[in-house]
Amino acid sequence: MKRVFKKSLEVLAVLAATFGFFSCGEKKSSAKTVKIGILYSTTGNFSLSETPMQNAAKMAIDEINAAGGVKGMQIEPLYVDYGSDPAMAAEKAQQMILKDGVTAIVGTNASNTRLAVIPTIEKYNSVLVYNTYYEGEKPSKNLLYTNTCPNQQVAAFIPWMIKNLGPKIYIVGSDYEFPRKTIAFAKEYIAKFGGQIVGEEYTPTSETDFSSVVNRIKASGADCVFSGVAGNSNVPFYKDYVQYGMDPKKVPLCSISSHESAIKAVGSAAVGNYASFDYFNSLDTPESKLFVEKYQKLFGTTTTVTNSAEGAYHGIYILAKAIENAKSLSAQDIIAAASGVEVDSPGGKIKMDEKNHHCWLNTYIGQVQDDLSYKILAKSDGLVAPIPE
Repeated sequence: MKRVFKKSLEVLAVLAATFGFFSCGEKKSSAKTVKIGILYSTTGNFSLSETPMQNAAKMAIDEINAAGGVKGMQIEPLYVDYGSDPAMAAEKAQQMILKDGVTAIVGTNASNTRLAVIPTIEKYNSVLVYNTYYEGEKPSKNLLYTNTCPNQQVAAFIPWMIKNLGPKIYIVGSDYEFPRKTIAFAKEYIAKFGGQIVGEEYTPTSETDFSSVVNRIKASGADCVFSGVAGNSNVPFYKDYVQYGMDPKKVPLCSISSHESAIKAVGSAAVGNYASFDYFNSLDTPESKLFVEKYQKLFGTTTTVTNSAEGAYHGIYILAKAIENAKSLSAQDIIAAASGVEVDSPGGKIKMDEKNHHCWLNTYIGQVQDDLSYKILAKSDGLVAPIPE
């Protein structure tokens, strides 16, 4: 009997999430507000990445509300910290959908967290707006992806590295989905453009001692290092790289995950290294300058605008425009309304692909300067189409 009762409750929960009602009488959103969950870690191993993302999401929501909201409703945000714990993220997502009645969730960062949350989003037929560069996947029918997949981040980076830095490449990555799958993609391009892999290894996401890794790089004769080290581990990696005898000006780190927050935390040891992203906060346009200035005015300079923060910012605008255009607040209608949506972002005009739920984006290659900003050295010729798995 208990098992039947429990199954009945699960069925009711799915119906509630799908059709916008709750057994306790709550509506999914009140007549005056539309509830949006903001799910980021301001604590834990990915806090350097996710705190600026939450800040930028708040900035966008406040701007949209000041301009009148969506469908005549104010966005009512619910900010939740999941402590960089994928299991907790899934638990919090379920709570936001079933108890708090959010229409959509914006957030998660590391791929293992996104993958932990997706079953909950799909089970209860909600929407997740995912704002971080990632390894690519067969798109979920319930997700909108607002940052790069591998072809946008890596396809131009690898040939640039081989041409400008040399063909001998050492590979280091954190041991989870994003680094491993993106590195697999990068290895195809290394082979295609005549590069040579002189070493490859993976470290735990919580790694703090990279001395042995650096010594192996030193012994390999590499021209450069392709780095998929992610999260807060970037800080000890970059510091150990210099401390144990490597010179970034001679053998640089070429990263797909060392954004401005990490570089700021590293300090002078980061100078000379490279990264590839869809946005750098040093982008010399009026829109980007205004975005950065406003961020710093609101949140100070203890956190730093990153490409993922910018992805969260334009992700909120894409979601808001989709809700505005949708026939209803159902997940299917919101996702359908996002197809082909264009928004003006700090990085320029971008658009959501009509079919695969990913953004068309500009891509850039930058080098860390003495002031810990990225100098942009190369950019794509217009928006790059996303090609997920």
